[in-house]
Amino acid sequence: MNKKPGLCCFILLFAAPVSAQDLALALDNEWQINPYRAKRVDYTPFPMLSWTGNYFYIDGDEAGILAWKDEVNELKIKGLWFDRSYDRSDGKGWQMQQLNNRRTTLMAGISYQRITPYGALSGELSADTLGLSHGVIATASWTGYLQSGKLAFIPAAGIDWEDARQTRYYYGVTADESQRSGLARYRPSASLTPWLQLALDYRFNTRWEGFISTRVNFLDSNVRNSPMVEKSTSYLMNLGVNYHF
Repeated sequence: MNKKPGLCCFILLFAAPVSAQDLALALDNEWQINPYRAKRVDYTPFPMLSWTGNYFYIDGDEAGILAWKDEVNELKIKGLWFDRSYDRSDGKGWQMQQLNNRRTTLMAGISYQRITPYGALSGELSADTLGLSHGVIATASWTGYLQSGKLAFIPAAGIDWEDARQTRYYYGVTADESQRSGLARYRPSASLTPWLQLALDYRFNTRWEGFISTRVNFLDSNVRNSPMVEKSTSYLMNLGVNYHF
């Protein structure tokens, strides 16, 4: 799921222990290398706020209710921003520029995480709320945490399942688009996307830390076979600094 890392997103704050009422502000720089036949590197700088209270939380581009939280369990009811998009003005060639735009959307869902001696196991289910794709996404993932002095290594692995409506909205070609562009009509079914991620977090002092993370998505054949797509993988990289108040 391409979201400003979550899951792909600010994994450093998500995975590391956070005390109640903690408030942090980060300046994040994000690079996305998308699989579309389009301009391949999207760069976005943006601030990210993180705050965790007893019942509510904010974590970058998601926020919600802490329905259950103890030392090993965490159940969240959340809203989150899904930032995959395609702008036809960036398309390579006349045909790609005849397609409709694919837009980012607001998802609503639920997630559960359990901390084990071998890392954090997580599951998430979310659905489009803006009526763009009417799609559903499910994610299962594992996150590790290894501390060495001031440097933390945070590996993660998971798989995203997107239902047919979600996959068709972002990678399908409708009959109208096919007629306009000359591309073949394409109506994919649901897709599975395994991914790997590694984040590094360096704590300079009690207030400041720096972070970098990179993620690679291995695209399903239902995505790779789309006339809109030219690559079998997509990538996401984040680099920034974080300040704890």
